Amino acid sequence: MNFIVLSMIYVIYTFDLPGIQQKVYSEGEQIAVLINEMTSDSTQLPYDYYDLDICKPKSTENQNQNIGSMILGTLTQQSKYQIYMNYEIMDQIVCVKDFTQTEQNNLKWFIDHDYRVNMQIDDLPILSRDYLNNTIIGVPLGVRNINQYSFYNHYNFLIEIYNTTKSEINQTFSINSIIVEFESKCMDSSEIDSGINCPINQMMNITYSVKYLMTNSSNRWSAYLNIVTDSDQQWVSISITFTITLFLTFLIAWFIRFTIKRDVLKFEALPQEESDGLIDQMGWKQISRDVFRPPSGILFLSVLIGTGIQFTIMTICVFFFSSIGFLYSAHTGNLATFVIVIYAFTGSLNGFYSSKFYKYFKGEYWLLCTLGSNLAFPVMALFVFGIENIALMFEESSSGLDFKSGITFIALQLGIQTPLNLLGSFIGFKLESPKNPCKYGQIAQEIPQQPFYMDYFYSCLIGGLICFISVGLEISQVMQLIWKNSYYEFFVSLFFTAILLIIISAEVSILTVYLLLQNQNHRWWWKAFFVPFTSGVYLFIYSIQYYLDSLQFTRFSTILYYFGTMYMVSLCLGLICGTVGFLASHIFVKKIYSMIKLD
Repeated sequence: MNFIVLSMIYVIYTFDLPGIQQKVYSEGEQIAVLINEMTSDSTQLPYDYYDLDICKPKSTENQNQNIGSMILGTLTQQSKYQIYMNYEIMDQIVCVKDFTQTEQNNLKWFIDHDYRVNMQIDDLPILSRDYLNNTIIGVPLGVRNINQYSFYNHYNFLIEIYNTTKSEINQTFSINSIIVEFESKCMDSSEIDSGINCPINQMMNITYSVKYLMTNSSNRWSAYLNIVTDSDQQWVSISITFTITLFLTFLIAWFIRFTIKRDVLKFEALPQEESDGLIDQMGWKQISRDVFRPPSGILFLSVLIGTGIQFTIMTICVFFFSSIGFLYSAHTGNLATFVIVIYAFTGSLNGFYSSKFYKYFKGEYWLLCTLGSNLAFPVMALFVFGIENIALMFEESSSGLDFKSGITFIALQLGIQTPLNLLGSFIGFKLESPKNPCKYGQIAQEIPQQPFYMDYFYSCLIGGLICFISVGLEISQVMQLIWKNSYYEFFVSLFFTAILLIIISAEVSILTVYLLLQNQNHRWWWKAFFVPFTSGVYLFIYSIQYYLDSLQFTRFSTILYYFGTMYMVSLCLGLICGTVGFLASHIFVKKIYSMIKLD
């Protein structure tokens, strides 16, 4: 018990969400400038900026370190830049750098692969503008002109601030955004140089200037929300997504309601002696003795349902808190921390529902069910991300998981997730299972010949496609922004899109189950899960198409990292949709069989 309490205290201590509230600075107060890792769209391999040994301070202790940043390997370190609130600085020298031949070769490799330095001021990432005047994250390291390389050794910090006091005495300010303009300056010239006369093999002064821009707006994230490549196009995509999803939702809901109401009214209106003539039309009534017969593979199905419920609750919580401004995609470490903490504390739901359904299916090996719900997904995730981590270690990338981060992840799993999962499993096995409207017999009824469209292949092909299409445009936008190292702040639309996806997954599964029952097929349990689960398969297929069309990864480690990550994301999406479909179908079947009189 003490171990559980200590684990929870550690999680709460490291659960830091900076950037939500604006910090207020007095005039002249020092503002910390932090260095993140270097990133590139073409390799997706982050590296430590201080591997180049440029103006490295004596202490580079990792700042703002939480569980998410530790697991992701995100580096946030101190820098030598000294900035003071509302004090302008001109051409201040940070250090003098004389590049060795090895450092020159490394720097040229980074420039060739379009690496950018990511920095933070007041928990806000700095922005810059490329040669097309597009706003980008971070600052490019340099530029290549034919065979001549130039290093950007001067930064102009343009800091937008807001006056938080009305009095002219003891004024305080808050920071809204930071834009950095970059230049290449030689030691003997104060003017911007094209780089041809300022090669990186010479000694350079690393300098910076600071200017402040006063604004009347206190919107902290206004500049960052405009980073989206094409905001108008994104809103058009969101509108189309909502229109398609709402249309499919109402169409399927209307069909299900109309059909079931027709069947029930028609059956109840006939005398008992005439009801036998409607066997073909009322096929779902005829299999009442088998419809609740437990399926095969009850242990595996119970574990999948419990894990899917855990992911569903976790996803809804993350999207909800992001939509109300509690989380921002700019803080990847904070997002990851929130996801990990919610996942750990929802372990009790996984254990509870896994054991509850396993007992409902008359399962006997309760210990295997508990272990499966607790370890199935973590072991798979550890295997996939472990392979990715080995590849990143060979690349000497900064995102590789170190020993401390690994111990933290294991402690989180064993200290919080496992005890809560065991507690939920214990409660689930102790509670009495719900009763079904009708009992099943000892011998299963023979299933007649099924139409071709009820085959697993066609059902999953069509049902999964409907689920995926409902959010396809939204997913394409998210994919573009995630793998292009940009931000995604349309969490309000993403939250409602997720809700609509849950609804349409439930309806697709219910429609499939109804057609099965109408054709007197009582083996509906697994198909109720797998039909919407196929949406995750479509996502992985789309990720392959997206890689071929939009990404230019050439390094094996990057390709492995991309497809490993997309495999886990696709699996999570499939589990969420499949679980929702299964639960909705289960409620639907119990409802329709409780609406009619059974012999």
